[in-house]
Amino acid sequence: MSNRFLIIMPIVALGFLSANALAMDVQATFNELDKDSNGTLSEAEAGEDAVLHENFSQIDTDQNGQLSLDEFKQFIK
Repeated sequence: MSNRFLIIMPIVALGFLSANALAMDVQATFNELDKDSNGTLSEAEAGEDAVLHENFSQIDTDQNGQLSLDEFKQFIK
């Protein structure tokens, strides 16, 4: 199993931590995936994680072809 596939799983498992700690982990994970540091995740960047890639069109609620941090956070909830 690829390490990239497991990027999201630790965040989901951290539900018992404080909201602040979880928010920092979500931000850090988003930043790690955002290879071009433009503040959004392209479908190619989301492709680094199988779960994000498979659900990209559902996560991209405004259908602009990019995942914002807010869309990413909504998905992680």
